Amino acid sequence: MLRDYEILYIVRPELDDEQLQQAIASVDRLIDNLGGARQKTDIWGRRRLAYEVKHLREGQFVLTDFQIEPARVPEMEATLKISDTVFRHLIVRKPESKRVAKGAPREADAAAAEAADGAITAEAASESEPAEAVGAMTTQEEGET
Repeated sequence: MLRDYEILYIVRPELDDEQLQQAIASVDRLIDNLGGARQKTDIWGRRRLAYEVKHLREGQFVLTDFQIEPARVPEMEATLKISDTVFRHLIVRKPESKRVAKGAPREADAAAAEAADGAITAEAASESEPAEAVGAMTTQEEGET
């Protein structure tokens, strides 16, 4: 089953536009070869790094959304580790969005939530009375001693 992932990777800053496109194409080919499907690629451009990495102070950032089987992610990371052009990468699994049918289920969920809130409020009211009684007994006992 394919899961949604995104990868943010940093390409060496000395590459020109043509070489950057080749580096992006190589990552895209890697995703395709592993049985994944690319969805969107955003080139963020050249940015300064927070700290020096492999004697580099800046890099070209690229964000790609894709789908792939979870078992293939370690293989993808291993391949990217030995890449000459990509010197840092981070693959993150995107959270799954809940699919809710339109109409009746939402209304039923809302009614159930309201009923649960009413039950909790009634329960809290009944629990607060004994707590006050216990507090009153403790005060009386202290006064007797």
